[in-house]
Amino acid sequence: MNSLYPSIQSFYAREIPPASSSPNDESPQPLQPGDGFTSSEIEAVIDPLSRPWEPSRSYEACPISLLEAGVRNYHVQGRIVNFMTVKNSHLFLIVSDGSGAIAVKVYYLDISDYKPRLGQRATIWTTFISEPVTGGIGNVPFCASVTSIYPGRNHATHIILHDDSPDSDGDRILRCPLECNLKEYDYLPGLMTLKAFLATGYDTGEGKVLVCVRCVGLRRTIRSKQRQGTIDMIEVDVFDDTAVSVLKLWEDKVASAKTWVPNQTVLLISKPTYKVYGTVPEIGIRYNSMVDVDPQFPDADWLRNRAKTLMKRESISIPFPSDTWDIGMAVHGPGRTLFTIADIEDQVRHLESKSDFTGKLSVIILEMKLMENWRKITTCCSECCGIPLYANKPVGTCRNCQSRRDLILNPRVIGSMIDESGMIAGRKLVWHDDAWTQLFFGNMVNEVDDQEVNLVEQSWEDLTVLDTDYIREIEEQLLYSRVTLTFGWSSKLERICILGVEW
Repeated sequence: MNSLYPSIQSFYAREIPPASSSPNDESPQPLQPGDGFTSSEIEAVIDPLSRPWEPSRSYEACPISLLEAGVRNYHVQGRIVNFMTVKNSHLFLIVSDGSGAIAVKVYYLDISDYKPRLGQRATIWTTFISEPVTGGIGNVPFCASVTSIYPGRNHATHIILHDDSPDSDGDRILRCPLECNLKEYDYLPGLMTLKAFLATGYDTGEGKVLVCVRCVGLRRTIRSKQRQGTIDMIEVDVFDDTAVSVLKLWEDKVASAKTWVPNQTVLLISKPTYKVYGTVPEIGIRYNSMVDVDPQFPDADWLRNRAKTLMKRESISIPFPSDTWDIGMAVHGPGRTLFTIADIEDQVRHLESKSDFTGKLSVIILEMKLMENWRKITTCCSECCGIPLYANKPVGTCRNCQSRRDLILNPRVIGSMIDESGMIAGRKLVWHDDAWTQLFFGNMVNEVDDQEVNLVEQSWEDLTVLDTDYIREIEEQLLYSRVTLTFGWSSKLERICILGVEW
């Protein structure tokens, strides 16, 4: 690798000792100009962060709450709960390990070397700890220590921002929020519901809200009148069991939201901001706010289970678990037990361990809503970015991220089915594609003309290219019909899956 600034050795010609030349050399190799440094040595000087960190002294591993001011060698780990870029000169990080928080000033050589995210694990090696008054960081809660890091320039200080893979050991540690370790509290002090915060709680300026991510919006570029330029922004819909709101992230914090999973990622936000634009209340993050991503404490576990229940209840499309059963064996094999709806319920409720099973179910279609969903343009459905996506075609475009998605047939086209023991709602079923085709066209191929036979024998997707008269005819023929369903109970989805249909 060539250096932009050559060393002084490159201006002198290399001298070859006379003993090194041999009279037998017929074609000596031409001398290569250079200064004698290898490419790895040049790379280590130009990009000091490329070489592995090898501390030259011993460091004491210490919780943040026990750090003492002064000249000491400390090794600290925690998670980033807030950060910002200060005048393109250094990064300002707030790192918490559950016992306390520390402000870290990272004086970088190149800003592209560091792309911090909220909730990211950080490891710090430092040689000096100062107090907030002398460190000049302002009023940041629970932040009783300040340190400065000069990676690449000071060989005694360093910081590493880890990219832990999901469910790894590094991803599971250091997720206890501040004040959860205090024995005098049986609850997290200052925690309030989102509804209470949006009503009057924001007046205190000390509140905390625990919310779950519903969907992550698309990155937007907005022109700022104050900064005379453009800034990036992203909107994240959040909720708890009482209310919904919008969390706005700006500039360098936008990248944090791209790692959040809708209906799974939980955020504990301390000292959020509050604004109202129109009729939509919005919360945000300021200089002294703290954001714990996927914290581990009882209230967060409750919200995760609550979000999981709501997602299961409100989900409009669940992919068929194709790797669970051998469909051919379930439909045509020897173990074809005939169940009633009541038998399935009894067996599911009395199973000692979660297990899957298959069987047959003879039902009558009591309600059909094919034409109703066709008029509403909801015949096919899916979910993207946590937002329902509907169309009357097997493909659609997400309004949030503008990506094209494959859709499945909406199970709500069937209202309900009954047998002699009970009733089951069609929206609760998960259908295989072949089962939909067998339901709609299994006994109708001979009733249509030759031009349409090739069309309807392909798949249920051909239903979307038919006209309304033919769709209405299919609905009328299916209404009050008796069909035999080959089903499979999925303990993972806790749903009945339809593997095949027989007439």
